[in-house]
Amino acid sequence: MKTIFSFLALFMVTSFAFSQTEPAGTVTINVAGNRNKQIVVNNQNYTINNTSVNQKQVVVVNNMVNGQHPLEIVRLNNNNRTTTTRTSFTLREGYDLNITINQNGSVSSTEKRIVNTTSGVKRPISTAVYNKVYAATKAKTTSASRTSFLETEFANTSKMYTSSQASKLIQLVNTESLRLRLAKQVYTQITDRQNFSLVVSLLNSTANRTELNNYTALLDEENDEDDEDVVGIVPITNERFKTIYNEVSAENIINDRNYYLINFFSKDYNYYTSSQVSQLIQLTTLEAERFNLAKTAYRGVIDRENYSQVYQLLRNSSNRADLLAYINSYNNTNVRTAMTAAEFNKIYQSASYQTSTTGRYNSINTALTTIGNYFTAAQAKQLIQLVNSESSRLALSKTAYKVLTDRANYALLNELLNSTASKNDFNNYVSTFNNIYDNGAGIVMSDVEYNKLLKSVSDTWSPTTRFKIVTEAFQSGTNFFTVYQVRQLLLLLNSENDKFNMAKSSYDNIVDRNNFSQLYDLFPTAANRDALVRFAADMENGGSVVVRTPMSESDYNSLLRNLQFTFGIGAKMSALTKIFNEETNYFTVEQTKRLIEMVSAESNRLELAKLSYNNLTDPLNFTQIYDVLASQASKDELADYISKNSYTNN
Repeated sequence: MKTIFSFLALFMVTSFAFSQTEPAGTVTINVAGNRNKQIVVNNQNYTINNTSVNQKQVVVVNNMVNGQHPLEIVRLNNNNRTTTTRTSFTLREGYDLNITINQNGSVSSTEKRIVNTTSGVKRPISTAVYNKVYAATKAKTTSASRTSFLETEFANTSKMYTSSQASKLIQLVNTESLRLRLAKQVYTQITDRQNFSLVVSLLNSTANRTELNNYTALLDEENDEDDEDVVGIVPITNERFKTIYNEVSAENIINDRNYYLINFFSKDYNYYTSSQVSQLIQLTTLEAERFNLAKTAYRGVIDRENYSQVYQLLRNSSNRADLLAYINSYNNTNVRTAMTAAEFNKIYQSASYQTSTTGRYNSINTALTTIGNYFTAAQAKQLIQLVNSESSRLALSKTAYKVLTDRANYALLNELLNSTASKNDFNNYVSTFNNIYDNGAGIVMSDVEYNKLLKSVSDTWSPTTRFKIVTEAFQSGTNFFTVYQVRQLLLLLNSENDKFNMAKSSYDNIVDRNNFSQLYDLFPTAANRDALVRFAADMENGGSVVVRTPMSESDYNSLLRNLQFTFGIGAKMSALTKIFNEETNYFTVEQTKRLIEMVSAESNRLELAKLSYNNLTDPLNFTQIYDVLASQASKDELADYISKNSYTNN
């Protein structure tokens, strides 16, 4: 395990050290309020000097390479104690990123496409960057290590090479088969393919040269097909969007604005993102006009899975329901088209060339989250199979579901998951997603609006006023929440009785009621827990809800004794894995810690810590589990896993 983390650390250092600065993006971090004291990006500290709640400080980090980056937030909690939150963000190729850290510690982000000033011309890395890559490659002592390093460099799609540069780098590897592999990988990033014979000549075998020539010819043919396929389905550029936005804004008469937008959205050659639609529709004020524009615009949206941000513009719940019905009908008759086999093969190949688990995960996640990419369930399954981690497969399956063209076949993704807990988690996610986006019951409150509500409650010191604000929020027939959002609001209430009444009051406003049981552990009193269970069952007309009750002390002690007398290499680890995979076994954090401490290997403890999360009855105390881990790297990996797979965040 130490070797793996050493490799990951080296991978991150070398990636940052030799990244080309020309295509890198800019990350702008807006930090609000006086509770946030410091942020750390890629181990670089930035001190926040805000002295009041309303102050904001902007941190700009230039020339950041594409990919995932760690972010730490050091802040004061309500008791003026310093706490550190660890998370991460992903900078996509061709985008700048804006991150907002609010006074209450919540984080949100938006992307902005980088305007291409080079008219699409591919530029190779500079001589200085090339010399650094060459020296770093040459410093490796074996062909295998040099190959591994170059594969990582070539996997960075923001870097382009001349045939001469690629030839000299690959020449540092002596093994013929490895040269062939590197030559195939780098071809898509060559700026002067007419000179690629310089790379082909590095191969001594006629068979290998023929294989490489056939491979590049096939790629060239696929690229020609792709150029034909994408005509007419590319969203308008940022510059074009700004022009349209300014022209609409210049119209002083509302009817003229509406006429302009109806005309624009109706043109079958105009395509745009959900974000662009939302911004344009907000230039109108009447509910009826917004409703008609939202329906008209849907035709040209290339990221339908993000259209919920347009729903939020409608205040009338009836209009929201009608819009959902219209969209469902439209989707049934205008099915999204999955990418071609040629396009998919390029994505699959790019992911499979990654040499690290993190690299493969990031490559697949980027493909699944790129606007305009749609997949069949079979295609998504092929991609996700490239990673072995259960948690990574679960996270990617959730991401993939949004962009499937045949969601009825989502069970193919379930086949990738081994544990019952993971399968149930994924099924619950699908059910929640369908409830939120397909059944017309209501669209969950946007992050912006929810954060405003959360802040208004947290900034109020009077328990009575807090209760009043939450009560009004749940009494509104147009406010809809996820269970996680409700949970965060209830945590701000002091009285258990107030929490109990608000939990019941929130029921009609919840869009993912199948997760309602995640509120039960907020109530230490068994009578309140039982009453809430009965209430939920009554609301579901006789349905049943499972309460997470920890294993009794006698049963737990018996289990502990059996494990203590379990001997043999890996026997305890195997037994504990089975225990935590049993979905009816529930433990407190304290009980879980004692179980995990029965194995000594750091890697086994980390795996069990991840596995145990869904068995906890008091997940809010999960931070105590970190005590069983010795290395900071293991603690960071566990924190990252929990942030992505926390059952309270589904």
